[in-house]
Parts: sequence; structure tokens; C-alpha cells
Amino acid sequence: METKSEADVNALVQQHAEQMATTVGMPLFNAKLNASPCTGRLGEDSDTIFTVQGAYNVVPPQKDQHLASLDKVKADWTAKGYTITDDRTVGPDDGVVAAKTPDGFNLDIERANPSGFVILIHSPCYERP
Repeated sequence: METKSEADVNALVQQHAEQMATTVGMPLFNAKLNASPCTGRLGEDSDTIFTVQGAYNVVPPQKDQHLASLDKVKADWTAKGYTITDDRTVGPDDGVVAAKTPDGFNLDIERANPSGFVILIHSPCYERP
């Protein structure tokens, strides 16, 4: 298992969020980062093995541009070699796109109410130094 500090993992999560916001063309706001223990195969938690979840909002794009924005994110991820794990349209201008990066980050961007996007990022598990 790779060793990283919580600050380093937070920075990686933030970097993924900023890349998504840049692709959409709108800024991030309301950032929340939370480290939590990784759960082992037998349901045990560890004080030294952790994951970070990032949750962000993105300012809404122009009206009727949500699906086009999600398509841009999906194209960016595909070009980077990420595995698309979810790609759904759930309304006239509403959808979800998710991917897994080669280094184990789970990325998700979807329409949030009333009109923007929510970004959720889960890091893989790391051991504290």
C-alpha cells in the first residue's frame, strides 16, 4: 500500500475537482474534504490506513448546457485513459458521469439541485507516514 500524508491526498482530490471544473468552464464552491478510515476485509477500521472523500459544488453552466458539460468531462476522462463507470441521462438536461482513474480515484459529476453540479471524489486507501 502506498504511503501518503492526508495533506498530499487532499491536494490530489482537489486537483481532480479543479480539472473537472475547468473542463465544465465554471468555478468550484462549497468544498468539503473528509478523511476516514478504510475498512478491512473483516470489517475492521485502521487508524493508519485512510481514504479521503471530496465533495464540491460547481456553478451552473448556461441553461440547457448540463449534458453538453458532462459530455466534455467524459471526453476528457476518456482521453486520459480513465475507465467510465457510469454514464446516464436522467432527465432532459440532467445526467451523471463517473470514472475510475488508473491510480484508483473514483470520480463522479452529476446535476445537483437546483441547477449546478456536484462533484464527488473518493481516493484509494493510503497508509499514513
